[in-house]
Amino acid sequence: MSSTAQSRRRPLERNIGQTATREIKNAARRTRLWIELTRQRARILGNAPTSLIPDVEPETCSDPADQASTEFEQDLAMQVRTRTFDKLRRIEHALQLMRTSGYGQCHRCHMEIPYERLTVQPDTLFCVPCLTLVEQNAARN
Repeated sequence: MSSTAQSRRRPLERNIGQTATREIKNAARRTRLWIELTRQRARILGNAPTSLIPDVEPETCSDPADQASTEFEQDLAMQVRTRTFDKLRRIEHALQLMRTSGYGQCHRCHMEIPYERLTVQPDTLFCVPCLTLVEQNAARN
């Protein structure tokens, strides 16, 4: 084989090696994100109530201030339960997306979400610029 033919092959071999290295790195990152998502799911399922049904019957108080305080506590508990349930739903959705090629892609612009963002919030659906636009649109409505 001539030296010209060998020199033409080397860049291709280098590209294949770089591609393999990048794929291994991406697989390791996805594994770390999978572990983090399953850890978060286990923590939520182990510690927080995942039912939106209250544990106790609402109290009725004769004093209006006590009644207001009791209702405020009940509303706050319901908000915590709702947010916990929403977080669990987002985690389950992210784990489902990890089984497909859709995980890590912004749902708005379809670009890859940076790994650094996914490490902070592995259940995110948007990159930061798109999330900003989504939040601005929600604030207007």
